[in-house]
Amino acid sequence: MQMESPGCPDCGTPLGSPPPASCARCGLPLTGPDAYALWQVAGELNALDTRRRWLVWRHGELLAALRARRDAPVAVSAGAVPAGVPGFASAGWGRAGAPGREVSAPSARTVLLIIGGVLVVVAALVFTVVSWGGLGIGGRAAVLLALTACALALPRPLIRRRLTATAEASAVMGLALVLLDGYAARQAGLGGLDRMGTEGYWAVLTVLTAVGAAGYGWWQRLRLPLAVGLLTARLPGLLIVAALGGGAEDYATALIATAAVDFVTLYALTERGGAGTDGVRDRLGGERAAAVLVVGVRAVGGGWALVGGAIAVAHAVAAVSWAEVVPAWVPLGLLALVGVVFCRAFRALPFALRCGAEGAAVVALIVAVGSGLRCVTPGGWGVAGYAAPAAVIAVWAAMSCARGGRWVKAEAEAGAFVPPAGVAAAVGELASASTALLLTGVLVLPDIVHALTLPAVHGVELWFDGHPQRWNWEVASAPLVVLWLFAAVLAAMAALRARSAAAANTDRLANALRNARALSAVPALLLLPVALRVPYGWVLAAATVGSLAVVVDVVRRPGAALTSRLVASVAAGALALLWSWADRAAVLAVWGTFAASAAVLAHVLSAPMRGHPTARAAARVAGAFAVLALGVEAVASGVTADLPWHGTAFVVLAVAGVSAGAAAAWHRIPGRDQVATAVEGTGYVLAAVAIALTVPHFDALSLALAVSGVAGLAVALRPDRRRAALVGTGLLIASSWVRLALAGVDSPEAYTLPVTAAALVIGHRRRTSAPDTGSWAAYGAGLGATMFPSLAATWTDPSWVRPLLLGLAALSVTVVGVRARLQAPLVVGGAVLVMVGLHELAPTVVQVFGLLPRWVPLAAAGLLLLLLGATYEKRIEEARRLRDAVGGMR
Repeated sequence: MQMESPGCPDCGTPLGSPPPASCARCGLPLTGPDAYALWQVAGELNALDTRRRWLVWRHGELLAALRARRDAPVAVSAGAVPAGVPGFASAGWGRAGAPGREVSAPSARTVLLIIGGVLVVVAALVFTVVSWGGLGIGGRAAVLLALTACALALPRPLIRRRLTATAEASAVMGLALVLLDGYAARQAGLGGLDRMGTEGYWAVLTVLTAVGAAGYGWWQRLRLPLAVGLLTARLPGLLIVAALGGGAEDYATALIATAAVDFVTLYALTERGGAGTDGVRDRLGGERAAAVLVVGVRAVGGGWALVGGAIAVAHAVAAVSWAEVVPAWVPLGLLALVGVVFCRAFRALPFALRCGAEGAAVVALIVAVGSGLRCVTPGGWGVAGYAAPAAVIAVWAAMSCARGGRWVKAEAEAGAFVPPAGVAAAVGELASASTALLLTGVLVLPDIVHALTLPAVHGVELWFDGHPQRWNWEVASAPLVVLWLFAAVLAAMAALRARSAAAANTDRLANALRNARALSAVPALLLLPVALRVPYGWVLAAATVGSLAVVVDVVRRPGAALTSRLVASVAAGALALLWSWADRAAVLAVWGTFAASAAVLAHVLSAPMRGHPTARAAARVAGAFAVLALGVEAVASGVTADLPWHGTAFVVLAVAGVSAGAAAAWHRIPGRDQVATAVEGTGYVLAAVAIALTVPHFDALSLALAVSGVAGLAVALRPDRRRAALVGTGLLIASSWVRLALAGVDSPEAYTLPVTAAALVIGHRRRTSAPDTGSWAAYGAGLGATMFPSLAATWTDPSWVRPLLLGLAALSVTVVGVRARLQAPLVVGGAVLVMVGLHELAPTVVQVFGLLPRWVPLAAAGLLLLLLGATYEKRIEEARRLRDAVGGMR
């Protein structure tokens, strides 16, 4: 079909091919970007028109076809109705199955088979226990054997008829009847079975049942008998231990041995190459059933092993002698063996499962070694006996992870990542050993915390009581050894990670390990002289010097490993500051020293060339701490000099003032504005603390507020701190209020006039700088601060002076509002003036109303309403003009 030549977009004249530069008829340009865009739009519109014409044609064709089949029967299927078409879903179209069927046929079949099987087994149990007493031994055996044989023989013909679910149910009933046969045989004394022990008999019976159920299911290609055999196999080991009268370690051994048998069986069936796996699939009828069986065996066996391991661990931890420890080694060794084999032999298992198996083996080994060491070490060293093997294994595992220049990273390769053989073992060992070491650290944590905080506890008595008791600073050796082991493991892991990481300085794990190493190594080092009975002063000096040494190193080399060195310095400094409270002279020396070192550190780290975020954050913290330390120094100096608290407050206030001046100076240095802000903010906190210390003494409080207010006005001289004037003014006003309260002044104007003056001045400056500011924002709060409290006092004041002065003030404000056309002065002044007038007229009105008859007010009110009604339109118009006039003011 020959396509039509395009026409001119304006006049429609055919243009030919190729089109000319402009239309020959109307002269419309046909080149350039606009013409190109116009051609695109025209092409899309033509395509839409073509598509619409085809849809209209198709609609008519389909409608004609449906009309031709109007009288024919229609069968609606689920796929015949398009999804999402309105009207069809509400009519119930497109649903599979007949309406009203809420249970599918397979579900109904399963429920029926389960209920039927349970009822048959219950009936057999009732028959066995209750109702067969009238039968002889032959009759009993014949009935039970016949029922069992029928139940076990039915699955094969049922499977041939493709009744697989019924066959599974029949097989399970047959296995249940086997157990009833065993019970009946023993109750009847068949072959002298009643003379056997109960536990021993049932152990043998459950072993035979488990093996027979597994073999029967494998032979008949059934799934449920295999599950019955797996679950029944849980019992023989426990029953044998019960028959032999074993202890907790024997039960743990039985549980772990049962799990080991499960894993060996599973390995024999699925891990011998493709033949074994294919055989399982064929026997169970598909890949899904085989996967369910494998997962079930793993879950049941793993759970049994974990329960046995938990019992063994608890028994070994609670053992106090070799006679109790040695038997506990048997289940622990078996658990370790099972975990190692499970991790290293089942290489097709998920990575996490293999890690968990190796971790369980490591836990068993740690507990076994730790329980043995506890028996040969002195009292109190039991936790260290568990920490030592955990530390050794953790370091060994870390070396295995770092071997080859890399740690374990689960990165996909060609869509499937299979870790190397030793990787899962190394990760499991590292995780379990680290967790065990962490638990030992938690156990000794109370002793470590007590040793670290003992000087501070003594300091509380020193500073608040004044008569402290003698104290002895010591720490046990065993908790300190555990802390040293923890720090050593972290140091080794940090070194290995830094060596193997491609970029150690930017590696998050390496940095975290270094920081954790610093946090644990600092108290381990500083508590060592305490354990060696070094005097308190020397220990405090060691902590202070150690922190200062790290600060000096940071000042000399600000870049390398900055975070870890800062963490070490902060840890040592925090301990030194905490320990210094045990002596007043030590507080003055240590806090002053750290204030100076923090100021130097803030100065160095806030240099413009230090662009690292950690350096900037550390500079801000150091600057704030320097001010805080000076504040503590001020308080300690005042208490040491026996100054009262309100006297000490002014020393703290002086520190706050100095910090504000230092912040102003630092703000002028490029790049140090953030440090200056931190210093300034900490100074404000100290000022608030100083004012709080003077609250019980009003004279000192008034002076402190005045000094703070003047300082606030001084801060407001900075261009970037203009708003500090508000705070300074507020503090000065508060100071005047305190002074007035001390003088016994109760007139509200004495308190409100300073606020009004300050607010009006600030509002006037605001309107001057920003002419679009409204009068309410500028003057409303200031006028109301004095007039409304004075108006409230007027109604309770019998004197004529306050109403007169308030009325004059309100009149002046109203006149100013009218002259300046400002809404806030007009409304506030007018309202107060009216209220003052009402106050003055109130006695006269009351007196007049008392002289007039009672009907006069009612009549006056009625006449007033009539007058208002007669002049309604005029009054409304006048009210509108008044509203517009007032609304036009600002």
